[in-house]
Amino acid sequence: MLLQAGARELAPHAATGAQLQAALSPAASPKVPPPMGATGLPVPRWVTIKAGRVNVRQGPYLNRDILWTYVKPGTPVEIIAETEGWRQIKDVDGSKGWVMAALLDGRRNVLVTGTLNVPLLSEPRVDAETLAYAAPGLVARLVSCEGRWCSVASRGYEGYVERERLWGVHPDEQVN
Repeated sequence: MLLQAGARELAPHAATGAQLQAALSPAASPKVPPPMGATGLPVPRWVTIKAGRVNVRQGPYLNRDILWTYVKPGTPVEIIAETEGWRQIKDVDGSKGWVMAALLDGRRNVLVTGTLNVPLLSEPRVDAETLAYAAPGLVARLVSCEGRWCSVASRGYEGYVERERLWGVHPDEQVN
């Protein structure tokens, strides 16, 4: 069927060469959290278009020019900046613009990318049973992601797709 670480401290006099090397290695550096936006939520982050008609504007004001209009609710977009009541978004094509925050939804969807249909698999393995094929451009609900695989659901099917074939999830992001 076709479906559309934490930092280490060392006493200077007690440190050996190996300890100093370990302390200076990238693994010893603390993980820096993503920057926070006006809402206190991390930026960038993924959301979806909520309404049936959403105007994307040149700037965060109603008097700014409309660049384009989304007409499909559920389309995933990435918030890349935010101000009070407005979010700057980026879409799958890399186009950027501003949208009123009330017209976005925190639910997670993904978009199938590429030019060929992608198999929706029963398990997160390349040799698993194919349940269906997802066409490029299909919007699906993101269920989870771990490693190279994401579980998605659309039109009554749920299965696994390789992360690299999806837009709407960061390469190192784990989704539960």
